[in-house]
Amino acid sequence: MALAVLCLLGAVGLFADFTGYAAAHWAWLAKIQAVPALLALNLGALALLLMLTLVFGRLYCSLICPLGILQDVLAWLRRVCGSKKKKRLGFYGYKAPLTAWRYGFLVLFAALVAASALAFLPVSYAGMLDPYSSFGRMAGQSVVPLWRVCADALAQWQAGRGVYLFEAVPSPVVMLSLGVGALAALSFAVVLIFAVRTGRGYCNTVCPVGTLLGFLSRYSLLRPVIDTDKCNRCGSCGRRCKAACIDTKKHEIDLSRCVVCLDCINNCSQGAISYGLRRMVPAGDGEAQRPVMAEGKPDTARRAFLAGGAIVAGAAVAAAADKLTDGGLAPLKDKKRRRTAPPAVPPGAVSLRRFRSHCTACQLCVSRCPNEVLRPSLSPDGFMQPVMVFTSGFCRPECTSCGEVCPTGAIMPVAVAEKSAVKIGTACVDASLCISAAYGQSCGNCARHCPAGAIVMVKGDNGNMRPAVDEARCIGCGACEYHCPSGTAGQLSANTAAIYVKGIENHQQV
Repeated sequence: MALAVLCLLGAVGLFADFTGYAAAHWAWLAKIQAVPALLALNLGALALLLMLTLVFGRLYCSLICPLGILQDVLAWLRRVCGSKKKKRLGFYGYKAPLTAWRYGFLVLFAALVAASALAFLPVSYAGMLDPYSSFGRMAGQSVVPLWRVCADALAQWQAGRGVYLFEAVPSPVVMLSLGVGALAALSFAVVLIFAVRTGRGYCNTVCPVGTLLGFLSRYSLLRPVIDTDKCNRCGSCGRRCKAACIDTKKHEIDLSRCVVCLDCINNCSQGAISYGLRRMVPAGDGEAQRPVMAEGKPDTARRAFLAGGAIVAGAAVAAAADKLTDGGLAPLKDKKRRRTAPPAVPPGAVSLRRFRSHCTACQLCVSRCPNEVLRPSLSPDGFMQPVMVFTSGFCRPECTSCGEVCPTGAIMPVAVAEKSAVKIGTACVDASLCISAAYGQSCGNCARHCPAGAIVMVKGDNGNMRPAVDEARCIGCGACEYHCPSGTAGQLSANTAAIYVKGIENHQQV
């Protein structure tokens, strides 16, 4: 349990930490999640999960999956707050598997992934059923903004006393999205109801990863088995099984639903349940073969060994080093994104189509972006997937955070030296909003701050200086749009920049 909670805190830390420490030490935890590893074709992580399941059973669900661990925490809180009678008798009981529902959700998930591969839908629709992405949206829309508010308040309080221990805290407001927040709240409500009423009912009914791993765990080498010679039919194990998979009347455990928490071993006062290698022995007259355990006493400490081994193996397979980046620049003013401009996606995405077929909208890159450039979209063709908005910052040439933490391969890692040569969009000028072109005021902010040197000030037809963009050199970083003061100077009252970035479908090398 302690190791599971540690993994849960590590997963939350990936979203909440703005110093870069968690990403430097826990980024591998996101990359060994089942669906992200599948979309990224991370063969090492997939082999690890396959091995763990075929050897130990559904250890992934109780140790690695943050949504699964969250359900255990919620179920534990219910037991703590429950009545003494319920604590004595148990909160659960054996229930027949809802096979049709389980495989129905798995087929739906597979159909949505196939539709995204054919470019009919973004894969973020399938991401609504992905347990890691669901957890990410919950963390990104609740824990992270709350933490940033508290950290910002603490930083300001310390600054008032002349103590500066915190760097600039990213704004909690930019992460909040009405659509994503509503879906995250709905997902949490569903998970909460399942956890309180059925324990691991969500994992064994809705989650496609649980269904797939459940099928494989039937063939696991190690498994819990009931010794009928020791069992006194008290039913304690079945009433306390959060997976509702122990049929005490038949002395059977449904391995497809068992999440290898091994609570049943601790709850059995007769020592009738063991976890280890299974072998078949001939039965007596009229009896079928029954499983028995190998010689030796059950070792309940085995759980800690297996959990520790899984963490070490996961770190060895998917460890990633992440660079610290600064907190970006303070926003010049409150501007809005030009809605008519095609969206831009980060360097490393390769193309808009590829990005939409890989991004499950877990919101990890949104949380990790130190410049507050990535925001979730609510458009149907990119539902909940991040797009680049240059109103609070721009994509700084030295920052590669999003590609280093993306677990699905939607944003591939890009070296700092290569990033400045990746073209993700083109800057366009609206002369009617430019305070220099329209009103003759001295500006040139866009030209001074362009890191690619793609903008120069030239004389327009009306004699005023105006920006001109060299499309061959422009990379679409958004520095010009961010630094444009349009809307705050002269007679202009526009809430959009006079120069803005139009994203391109396929990224190019400049």
